Parts: sequence; C-alpha cells; structure tokens
Amino acid sequence: MTAETHQNRSELAQNMDYLRQLSPFERTPFEIIRLYAYIARRIRFGQGDFIFRQNQQASRAYLILSGSVVLSVEKSGQTLPLQVLGPMGFFGYMSLLACYDWGLNAQATAATETLSLDRESFRKILIRFPDQCIEVVDSLVRLRMQRMHEHMETLIKNIKDPGGLAKLEGGINL
Repeated sequence: MTAETHQNRSELAQNMDYLRQLSPFERTPFEIIRLYAYIARRIRFGQGDFIFRQNQQASRAYLILSGSVVLSVEKSGQTLPLQVLGPMGFFGYMSLLACYDWGLNAQATAATETLSLDRESFRKILIRFPDQCIEVVDSLVRLRMQRMHEHMETLIKNIKDPGGLAKLEGGINL
C-alpha cells in the first residue's frame, strides 16, 4: 500500500466520521455513508473568501471542519449578518434536494476547511439506493423545518416594532 493510498483511505474514514456526526446521516447504512464520504470534497477558503453569494445557483452543501463562516443577507446596499457557524456547522444542505438560488451569502471569517457534497452526486446515490437514502432526505427536511422555526423565534424576539414585518419587502429568504 502506497503512502498516497493510505492518505486517501484515511481521509475517506475521516469523512465518514464527520458525516456520521450529522443527524441526517447518523443512521445511514455503512455502504451508503461510505459512498457519501467518497463523493465528498474538502474545500479550503481563506479569511474573507466567499463560499457562495446571494443569487448564485445553489448546488452544494457544506460542513465546516475548521474555521468559521458568517451567513449574511444583502438588502438595500447593506449586509446584515444572520448567523456565525463554527466547526461542525452544516449549511446549504437543501441544495442537495432542489435547484434554487442562494438567498444569502456565506463568507469565511477565518481560514476555513469544509467537507462539501454536490447535488448531482448526491442524487445519483439517492436514485441508485432509494430505500436506504430516503431517511437522509426526510432528515434533511426535518432539519430545515427545525432551523426555520428557530429563525422565526429569533425574528419574533428581535422585532422591536410589531408592524416591522410589514415593512420588510419580500421577507428574508433563508
């Protein structure tokens, strides 16, 4: 076994461990999690680099391995920070299920390494193994609904003007 083969194998095992820590993948059968880990790509970003920008087409999900990312929205020439995610922060995951444009920006606030899954590869596995993967899809949707409720609670707590929601043009698309 060459050092390169050992390194690749080690990274595959690490990717499997990272994915297993995420609720959508925690009960995924070994052979399927191994496929997801195999298609996952490590992507590094420097401090200040944009991972994606608002209105770009969404096609990848990201898991932060190290560093941090700020999610923000641009409205009327202002950038409004929404959330800062650190290691094991998982975002963009609905792009695995549907084609849409990002409603926000994701920018590295420090040197950041991510593990990323792309929609096309994710769907190939889903199509090939639908019975084993349907729980992952269900879990992704449940996670999104949970986060949507959390965002709504945060918005409700932070509204100083009860009529303020009516002033938001088109709302915030997360």
